[in-house]
Amino acid sequence: MRRLLRGLFFFVVICGLPVTAAAQDPVSLSRVDGSAITIDGVINEPAWQRVEPFPMTMYQPTYRGGVSQRTEVRAAYDDEYLYVSGRLYDANPEGIRTNSLYRDRYSGDDTFAIIIDPFNGHQNALWFFTTPAGVRFDMAVSNDAQGGFGDTVNQSWDTFWTSAATQNNNGWFAEMRIPLSSLGFQAEGDEVTMGLITYRFRAQSNERYIYPAIPPDWQLGFAKPSQAQDVTLQGVDAARPIYLTPYALGGMEQASQLNAAGTGFRQQRDLTREIGGDLRYNVTSNLTLDLTANTDFAQVEADPQRVNLTRFSLFFPEKRRFFQERASTFAFNTGGEDRLFNSRRIGLVNNEQVDGEPVRIWGGARLVGRVGDWDVGLIDMQTARNDRLGVPSENFGVMRLRRRVFNPTSYAGGIVTSRVGIDGTYNV
Repeated sequence: MRRLLRGLFFFVVICGLPVTAAAQDPVSLSRVDGSAITIDGVINEPAWQRVEPFPMTMYQPTYRGGVSQRTEVRAAYDDEYLYVSGRLYDANPEGIRTNSLYRDRYSGDDTFAIIIDPFNGHQNALWFFTTPAGVRFDMAVSNDAQGGFGDTVNQSWDTFWTSAATQNNNGWFAEMRIPLSSLGFQAEGDEVTMGLITYRFRAQSNERYIYPAIPPDWQLGFAKPSQAQDVTLQGVDAARPIYLTPYALGGMEQASQLNAAGTGFRQQRDLTREIGGDLRYNVTSNLTLDLTANTDFAQVEADPQRVNLTRFSLFFPEKRRFFQERASTFAFNTGGEDRLFNSRRIGLVNNEQVDGEPVRIWGGARLVGRVGDWDVGLIDMQTARNDRLGVPSENFGVMRLRRRVFNPTSYAGGIVTSRVGIDGTYNV
């Protein structure tokens, strides 16, 4: 029996530099009759008129330099959804920029955004924004946005929500409807507290208006969860829908082979039949369970091409939807580029001969969320045996626990990882 032992269990206390959280008193969001609001980008419903707009402040180019373009941003909620609207007036509507119609592909457009820290933990947030063309963007922020866009923003994260936008001679107007079940939250009694940041970016003048008034002291200060405004919702209980994504694949390959006598050809047909699917269920308002069977990743977005001129491995972002929900929970590094867990290795061969070749995933489960003060993440996946590549069936397991201690920027946590082969090899 060949045994591979690597010490991948750590229990550490990480103390970050002190970052003062926003000190404003909590703001109670307005409850509205959601059936009276139509998400069409035309903000003319009486329900919106009863909601007070947020006091916007210039973030750039001059902090607190005054809002030169009239901007009215409102947020409200009902039992199922969070609603956001923006009346974004513009003195020069011809200069409003819409450069892309691709989802999640930003190209210097005018934008209207909201960032939600659903657990009010000052570390993680969900970022939603749209453009004058109604194009949707959704991303996940981790590590209090410290380290810049590339290190702390997961652009591959997607969820279920709706937006719409219109444009006229007065400017452009946008509405969003985000299911509370897509956010997740933790209630205390009858009250839920979340962190909220909203902003408008006017591309033609490079102006950004923001709420609350966050100083531009950080690289991504306008998306920094620790600086968000605390907002409260009363009497909400997120629905727990079940999302089922089945798939079926079929095909036939036909080839002609010369017979043994060499006198003719015979037809050989190879039929392909595959079925499987994924299931997502919110066990509670703050715990999400993902199940997968005979997993198929054929529709996953391709990686960008990169040339590696070093002797070190490249780390590509995880784009498979199954691994996206609160992926930052599993982030654990020891500084620099060292990573104790990288989900991209699940379903790939890991040896010197055929490193990186994909193998079939029979199935698995993933549970992630928060229990009390603890961030919790569990993964268990089983891959198939592949005789051609010379790899056995393997089981991948990960357990991650983390909680905040001392102050909002320090936490204690640990991680355990395992890779166990049916042939007796293991790595724990």
